[in-house]
Amino acid sequence: MKFIGPALLLLSAAPAVASPPAYLPTRDVSITYDLSVPGHRDATYQLAYDAADQRARIDDPAQGTYFLVNLPDNTAQLVVPALHSTVNAPDLSALTQQLNSAGQARFTALGPGQYAGLSCEKYLVLGEQGTGTACLTPDGVILHFTGHDSHGSADITATSVTYQHNPGYLFAPPQGNSSINLPPGMLQQLLGK
Repeated sequence: MKFIGPALLLLSAAPAVASPPAYLPTRDVSITYDLSVPGHRDATYQLAYDAADQRARIDDPAQGTYFLVNLPDNTAQLVVPALHSTVNAPDLSALTQQLNSAGQARFTALGPGQYAGLSCEKYLVLGEQGTGTACLTPDGVILHFTGHDSHGSADITATSVTYQHNPGYLFAPPQGNSSINLPPGMLQQLLGK
């Protein structure tokens, strides 16, 4: 998850020149993404998004963990099912604040694209902290993103997109999980990043 954050957050960096395209889904969707970061093994993530409540769940099957993101509340949590724990970390809440401000990035249309069987519009995304290209559907699904910032570079590609209702329980930590509140920076230390 260390690398998907900077890739998605790159959309949040610069003042807007014109109205940005939709950069968050406007309807419920489930997406499988392949993530490639130089020097690291490729990874697959699954994203479920609730458009009405602006909540996301990002599953990391390789780690057996998932992130719960609530954009209106500016909160994010790491759920570790094997430990029956939910980690509340300020580091994750900064991620939601950056996503909420993504409309401030400068988008320049580059032309049409296609990924996962869907059409999208390619954009150059310029920000104070990095640059990249994104291919967005008219309803705000990111089908491809490649970019770099001070943390490195990443390439994210959707391999499967399914428009479907995602039930509310997907976006809540399991009942009975112990809650752990970490101080700033502690999550990165624990994950060895």
